[in-house]
Amino acid sequence: MMKVLLVRYHDKGNINTRLPESLNEIQGVYPPLGIAYIAANLEKHGFNVKILDAQALNILSTEARDFIMKEKPDVVGISAMTPNFEGVLEVAKFSKESGATVVLGGPQISTYPKESIDYDFVDYAIEGEAEEAFVELLKRIENKKSVVGVPGLVYKKGNKIHSSGPTIIMDLNSIPMPAWHLLPMDKYKCIITEKPFITMITSRGCPYQCGFCFKSATDKINRRHNPKSIVDEIEKCIEKYKIKEVMFYDDTLTLKRDHIEGICNEILKRGLKIKWEGPTRLNVVDKELLVLMKKAGCFRLRFGVESGDPRILKLMRKGITLDLARKVFRWTKQAGIQRFAYFMIGYYSEDAKTMRNTINFAKELDPEWIMFTAATPLPKTNLFDLCTKDGLTDENYWLDYMKGKNDGRMDYIVKDADKWAKKAYMEFYLRPSYIFKKIMTLKSPYDVMNNIKGAIAILRIR
Repeated sequence: MMKVLLVRYHDKGNINTRLPESLNEIQGVYPPLGIAYIAANLEKHGFNVKILDAQALNILSTEARDFIMKEKPDVVGISAMTPNFEGVLEVAKFSKESGATVVLGGPQISTYPKESIDYDFVDYAIEGEAEEAFVELLKRIENKKSVVGVPGLVYKKGNKIHSSGPTIIMDLNSIPMPAWHLLPMDKYKCIITEKPFITMITSRGCPYQCGFCFKSATDKINRRHNPKSIVDEIEKCIEKYKIKEVMFYDDTLTLKRDHIEGICNEILKRGLKIKWEGPTRLNVVDKELLVLMKKAGCFRLRFGVESGDPRILKLMRKGITLDLARKVFRWTKQAGIQRFAYFMIGYYSEDAKTMRNTINFAKELDPEWIMFTAATPLPKTNLFDLCTKDGLTDENYWLDYMKGKNDGRMDYIVKDADKWAKKAYMEFYLRPSYIFKKIMTLKSPYDVMNNIKGAIAILRIR
């Protein structure tokens, strides 16, 4: 039976993270859900599968190469994102040296499908959701049949590269839950989450069109797993891995009310004692729903507020208001759920006044956790279009970056955005009132150590 190795490589070459370096170092490593889903579906169809999570194992390039050479897989599938594409190419070379067929997948392929495989050491790529397409590709390779017609496949034929367009799975219940048993579960950690924990996706896709958010064709259509199967998986992970928390990673966890209510009611019906959190939007929660979620174990919600200035919020296409943020943060606190807020600093056309408004609004909302990131114009976003139109960003930057022609950090959209982000962290987290409140909520030595690490990281922001 064909041997398949799925790889998440380390973050080599990702110079464009907009999270301060010291915070990026300590935030943690989460399970790679994408390749874990693919691995589960491959096993379902009888393939011999292994996963190499170089990030979780914290291994060097030489160690990754040695592992691949020793394994000698028939096919290597590599998860690729545009900012870390340099590392993807490195592990692709190792894989080709071992004699494997090399297949790329992930958001990078939706950005640059044909350019991504324009290398001698890359054979194929799959654009879109790869669970079913990868199985079909492997069957054809194994049976020495033509790969033409495989959904989502990007392939070479003659001197041309062909793409059949993205593939999407409409029925998420047709694919099995992630192959947790193939992952180094003891290696995953998050500075604000108890170990052991898992990440889960209950739905895929989000219809909203925020100006800074990159979306492939498959990201725009919302589809959902059955609430019963979701809670089945949670229950299995409690029994097998003794998990204490679940981090839901949907684009918008509460997008469909009946879906999140179904999950909550299933948890309550089974009497499961599990803490969970997830990301959502301010305009798709209400007081009654928050109370139900808390009762079912929700202890933290992550909201993308993004700006404290009405003009910038409108420019971001967020579809929310500052008053809505105030109301929802009040409801969430009243329900007994922690609030995590995301904000951007240095968006297109920002100035000192709008950035100051954001910092002040963050302090007014006073959530338990907050993240400030300097705005980054990702490819094929409205923000990128605005920046290239005004000459703030080179329109070929990301294409040159993925080809290794540009190894410099993308300029900040607004001068000194990084300094403003540092100012924001210092002003928010070093308030005496916040420090006192945080000390009063510490419950264990693990909490104490993580908060000390976080404080040191904030003080180290440059």
